[in-house]
Amino acid sequence: MSPMLKRRKGALPPIVAVLITVAAIVTTALVVYFLYTTTARATRTAMLSVVGAPTLYADGKLYLTVKNDGTADLPLSDAKVVMQTTGGSVVCNLTSTTDSIPAGSSANLLFSCPPGKFNEIPDGALAKLQAGGYEVSFAVAKPG
Repeated sequence: MSPMLKRRKGALPPIVAVLITVAAIVTTALVVYFLYTTTARATRTAMLSVVGAPTLYADGKLYLTVKNDGTADLPLSDAKVVMQTTGGSVVCNLTSTTDSIPAGSSANLLFSCPPGKFNEIPDGALAKLQAGGYEVSFAVAKPG
């Protein structure tokens, strides 16, 4: 046999096996950390739904019940409702004293619409509630 073949061995040196094992463990830990943090961050969100029939009365008051089915509280500091009218849109501002809707809870909200716009808003008008960076669409009922 040639001297080259005599020096070759079939197994890896022990240090190489240890380094490969450590690298595999570190890589696995980094992947698990990445998946955990991105999933946890993505699932903490509010999920809005309108309960019942939102009703707009002649005095410009819009009564709305909103449920937060998400896993994060919904801040209402900048909440508004934008309704489609025959000539464009109307913005109604929140007059309720509710600061936020906790996750899994619902709240009755009161919005005040500009005076004199009631007749421009048709029954069943499309409206959007915008609050805390979230938006939900619904139809507005007008009692007859």
